[in-house]
Amino acid sequence: MLNISTPPTNAEHPAPLNPQGYSRIQPTAELIGLHHQTLRRWWKANKFPKPINVNGVPMFRNSDILRFLENQQSASKGA
Repeated sequence: MLNISTPPTNAEHPAPLNPQGYSRIQPTAELIGLHHQTLRRWWKANKFPKPINVNGVPMFRNSDILRFLENQQSASKGA
């Protein structure tokens, strides 16, 4: 069975991502603070990890999302 994350119920305390799970496009965009179309443009421009198809549904690996967020946080600290 797939571990599909759901949108956070409380914006101040989002549910943690299971590194071995998957997330859909809309909740991922909300987590990052982007519009879902912006997220699509980013992965097409190789600015964000590409989703994989899980039973015909585009899904992001949570491990890829977490790695992206860590890299963004590291880049902002180094600036």
